Amino acid sequence: MSRPGSIFVIAAILLGGLTAYAVYDYIQRSSTAQAGPQPVSIFVALADIPSRQEVKTEMIGTRKVPPHDVIPGTAAKLDEIVGKITLTPIKAYEQFRLKDLALKNKVPGLSYVIPAGMRAITLGISDTRGVSGAIFPGDHVDILCSLRDPSRGQSVVQVPLQNLLVLAVDSAKTETETGAKQSLTLCVKPEEAQVLTAAEEVGGHAIRVILRSKDDQTIMDDRAVSLDKYLKGAPKTGEEAKAEELALPVAPQKKLKIYDGGKVNEFPVP
Repeated sequence: MSRPGSIFVIAAILLGGLTAYAVYDYIQRSSTAQAGPQPVSIFVALADIPSRQEVKTEMIGTRKVPPHDVIPGTAAKLDEIVGKITLTPIKAYEQFRLKDLALKNKVPGLSYVIPAGMRAITLGISDTRGVSGAIFPGDHVDILCSLRDPSRGQSVVQVPLQNLLVLAVDSAKTETETGAKQSLTLCVKPEEAQVLTAAEEVGGHAIRVILRSKDDQTIMDDRAVSLDKYLKGAPKTGEEAKAEELALPVAPQKKLKIYDGGKVNEFPVP
């Protein structure tokens, strides 16, 4: 075959290939256009999930749907769903909408921010008993009680609870620009809740809240203190006070005086 003939053969082969590709591409585009938009993958619930429930990985599945079936605001990433709390019930195979999910610390109420084994309890306060509006959620406080000690027969002051976390103030506010005015919701152990309740029952009017520094983790001596310690020295024990009450007064000794010139002689009189 001559050289010009070879060139024509090669050109014909290339032209045929380009024509075949153009026809194939046209057919593919036509098929896609007739089939409509390609389905997209979304995240759905595998079973019914009640409200205020933490969403775990095993509760989530995927499903392919046409683009027009994707609800606006649907979660597009797995980490937008896992670990979040449902604000409303989510039915099986329903899409996860971002507005139906929240972080634990953003869920209304306190149950998701109370550590395991702890409890929330509310204490009524006033300006003079609650540091005058200077206590905010996240602060730590001590409880100061003034009670009457029956064994001493006098009022004593004690700090029975220390370094308590403030969960909320007033009407369960966890985020506020103003400090507590009427109440504090504190994070306590069950036995601490009992102590606080007993103190309120005995002397609720004499309970004060002490605000701690953010950096202060010190636990102070919680022994009761009375004014006698500062005014009269250490208070006497119950036995000492009782002994004083039972002690009989000693009568003065009678004496007979006899004067002998400038000399005075004294003799005891029985």
